[in-house]
Amino acid sequence: MTGLDVDSVEEPERITAGHCLKLLTSQRAKLAKKKLPQSLTLFKNMRLLAGMLNLTDADQAVLTFAAGLSIFSEFHAAISPKAHKTTTDTLCKLLSHLTGIKDSEFHRSFQAESPLVSTGLIKVSKKLCDLEQKVELLSGMQDVMLKPHKSADNLMSHFLRRAAPAQLALDNFPHLKREQDLLVSYLKNAVRNQVSGVNILVHGKPGVGKNQFVQALAEQLNLELFEVAFADKDGDPIKGEDRLRAYAFCQRLLARNNNAMILFDEIEDVFGSGMGFFSMLFGGEDEGNNADSDLSKAWINRTMENNPVPAIWISNKVGQIDKAYLRRFDYSVSFPTPPQEVRASMATYHLDAFEPPQGWIDRLVANEEITPAQFERAAKVARTGSPKDTAKARELVEQVLSRSTSLLGQRNLPQRNIVRTGYSLEWLNTDLPVTKLVEGIKRKARGTFCFYGAAGTGKSELARYMADQIGKSLIIKRASDILGMYVGQSEQNIAAMFSEAREQDALLVLDEADSFLADRRDAQRSWEVTQVNELLTQMEAFEGIFVCTTNLMNRLDQASLRRFAFKVRFDQLKPEQRVTLFRQELVRLGGDEAECAAWESQVARLEQLTPGDFAVAARQFDLWDEPATAGRLYDILKKECEVKGAAPRKIGFGQ
Repeated sequence: MTGLDVDSVEEPERITAGHCLKLLTSQRAKLAKKKLPQSLTLFKNMRLLAGMLNLTDADQAVLTFAAGLSIFSEFHAAISPKAHKTTTDTLCKLLSHLTGIKDSEFHRSFQAESPLVSTGLIKVSKKLCDLEQKVELLSGMQDVMLKPHKSADNLMSHFLRRAAPAQLALDNFPHLKREQDLLVSYLKNAVRNQVSGVNILVHGKPGVGKNQFVQALAEQLNLELFEVAFADKDGDPIKGEDRLRAYAFCQRLLARNNNAMILFDEIEDVFGSGMGFFSMLFGGEDEGNNADSDLSKAWINRTMENNPVPAIWISNKVGQIDKAYLRRFDYSVSFPTPPQEVRASMATYHLDAFEPPQGWIDRLVANEEITPAQFERAAKVARTGSPKDTAKARELVEQVLSRSTSLLGQRNLPQRNIVRTGYSLEWLNTDLPVTKLVEGIKRKARGTFCFYGAAGTGKSELARYMADQIGKSLIIKRASDILGMYVGQSEQNIAAMFSEAREQDALLVLDEADSFLADRRDAQRSWEVTQVNELLTQMEAFEGIFVCTTNLMNRLDQASLRRFAFKVRFDQLKPEQRVTLFRQELVRLGGDEAECAAWESQVARLEQLTPGDFAVAARQFDLWDEPATAGRLYDILKKECEVKGAAPRKIGFGQ
């Protein structure tokens, strides 16, 4: 094309479409007499694509033209004069003059449903623009066209990669058993019957195991799992719009593979900016342009209705995706934080090689904010940093997790095994018979409970005991887990909390409930009211067991309290409970029971004493690593009561 002789034209910067037509017509006649070698890699790849995508001669000409503009600088310089502005109609005429194909054929090539546009191979601008901006080739395709490819799989590898083998099985996700059953059945039959438009959304916070779940699902179904690439051959990130175009392209390439499934991760990078990409796909710069918006919605709708290969889309932030697109998914899996026993199983998988001592993994997973992905990365560092010394490796695991939780704003890693006092309903001082309450939920596992009273009186421990008695996992949420920085985020988290409990069939505990159920009459901002309303709405719809705990009953919204079937007050220990628990804990901590008699009267007068105070004492003795004595135990308990502002009651009149 360097023979166009553009330089011979007067004032080349003012070249018009008419000049281009004359030049192209002249050159076409000359070039038509010459036969280009069909063995060129570019033409071989074109024939490969034409066979896979059913491309017409006009489609192939457009693709060659777009590739030439991207690849060959001389062709680009010759075909794209500086001041040349063109429309789609003008471009079609130019291509017609260049190839001899009717311009109506090129108009069909630029339509939304054409193989080139529907697969994302080209992006067509609708606006008046320079010629090289009119048709844009899929990012990376220019390199693909110049390299030899033996098969479609080889060509496709630039845009899709085979997902890593599954490290876990579906059995490692027992909390998602219902989801597994549905997905396995649906996907198995969809593949067998070649159903089009199968799209599943898996969403949840980062690191909870979404990718591992999808990999395990593909393995269970015996499907090849392909993942849309997120980086190019140089390791540079691929833009969201290019990833989606690559996805659409590879859907067509895999159409004849009846044993494939595609994974598209981090889809918020594609959908997060609203309609921007889809408008851009069809040349609309202004998102307010209704025509472009309609076209863009039509494009994504067609993509999700007609994809021949089942697709699973993963998102960490589903809230920022337009609901118009969310409605297009056949099914959505809300991926919760795995319950403690599941996280323990996953942590064991990653950490078992380090010969964990008894209780070590339980201590690590006691922090429910630590995700399976964090355990995996900690194991990687420890395995590399200390391949032979398992004790050192365990230290590295804790160091990595400690830094990770600090970086992510999570609660600190427990620095020692959790020490609990021996639990018994005997140590509760409530205004309702707790034994009957527990027997009731064994018969019918549902109800709403408000546990209120001083700190350490056993509110959360009773909820834990209830979960154990009815064989349910326990989900405890605190204010830090729910409160969000943006308007509406807290309400979403409240709804997600109940959804998580429903999916896991778990007993749900909301600690620090006064943070959410504050009296609406004292609300200063509208969102304070909406939080209360959302919590009450979710409570009414929840069919499981929901427990709220609070130390500040007087702050709770009075109207909200009526929604609780049971309101249970927890008081400090009675005198006889103080003495009995003192005796039990002294023996459990290695002390001499014979010493108890001399201290019973003093212990009985510690009026603010709670079971939680004994837990504090147990942790102190655990740190000292020495047997307890009755005197030392009493001193600790007395100090804990004094911190609350209560001295031991003295004996005598008027006291």
